[in-house]
Amino acid sequence: MRSQIARTSKGPIEYTLTGSGPAVLVCHGTSSSCHSTEMSAPLVDAGFSVLTPSRPGYGRTPLAVGRSAAQGAEGLVALLDDLHIQTCAVVAISGGGPTGVALAAGHPQRVTRLVLAAAITRPENRPNEPSYKSQGGFYGPMHAVSWGMLGLMSRLAPRAMARQTLAVFSTHAPDDGLSKLSADGIETICRFYHGRSSRQGALADAAHSVGGDLLRSVRQPTLVIHSREDNSVPFAQAEWSREHIPQAELCEGGITGHFFWVDPDFPRMTKRLVAFLRAD
Repeated sequence: MRSQIARTSKGPIEYTLTGSGPAVLVCHGTSSSCHSTEMSAPLVDAGFSVLTPSRPGYGRTPLAVGRSAAQGAEGLVALLDDLHIQTCAVVAISGGGPTGVALAAGHPQRVTRLVLAAAITRPENRPNEPSYKSQGGFYGPMHAVSWGMLGLMSRLAPRAMARQTLAVFSTHAPDDGLSKLSADGIETICRFYHGRSSRQGALADAAHSVGGDLLRSVRQPTLVIHSREDNSVPFAQAEWSREHIPQAELCEGGITGHFFWVDPDFPRMTKRLVAFLRAD
């Protein structure tokens, strides 16, 4: 899918837009961009249009558009203005969580519903999480080389790459998880490594903040999608969200952990997501 550049009041923002119907804005995760459309197909099939911007520091959106989550949210409002979209639902994935929360809390007149999918909502606590140090190391000075090697491995040995991904991103036994993946699931995992990963964007995300007060100010109905076996963003983040967002409900993911969109149970999660977005 080809991307476009919107010349907004906050600066240039790269985005993709597909489908027709009520708008859903996707705040993509780390190591992603506007070309990361894992959530698009089921939403488009359900009659929504899906707007996926490259967040600041990712793709062709410069970091200057917004170095903080709040500034990034302001950039997204400028993009909505540029595209003449008055209101939208927001789906915030993984490292896009703080930006999605800031958008919903700071601009309630523009956001109808919020979905937090394997989302970081307590970045202040990340240094205390077991996998935080290794994740930070991955985005060190050699990140581009490491990412290139992962992309090569995903092409040469897709099953091995899928197994390694499950071992890193899920606490479930990787061999059992791999045995339950479809061929499409394995291909989807490998395709993730064919995109671009931005060290600049990841480091900017690491400096984002949210805080309990901001979560409590989210007044929109909120669906939290998270797996107890997520080894990248612990389930405690989902519990924190549900505890602090007044109208939050939980939909648990399955065995693939952080890579929830390849889970054998993803159709169930999708059905719950679509019903949530359609609710009055």
